[in-house]
Amino acid sequence: MLRDIAWRKVSVTGARDDYGVVLREDGTADEAATESLRADLRASRTGEEPFFDRGPGYATLSGGAAFNEFDVL
Repeated sequence: MLRDIAWRKVSVTGARDDYGVVLREDGTADEAATESLRADLRASRTGEEPFFDRGPGYATLSGGAAFNEFDVL
C-alpha cells in the first residue's frame, strides 16, 4: 500500500477509506491503528452489502442497478 501511495496509485484517504490502512504523519503504516480500523469496518458490515463495489458509474451503465445479482455472496 505504501508503494501505491508513493506512486500516486492510491491516495492517503483512499488507503484509509477503501483498504482500511492508517498512516502516520511520517508516511509509515500504523499497524495497530490499521488493525483497529479494519476490525471496526468488519463489525459495521451487515452482510447485505454486495461483495464487489463497482463504483458510482455502474448505476449509469447498468440502467440504474446499484449492483449485479452475482455481486452478492
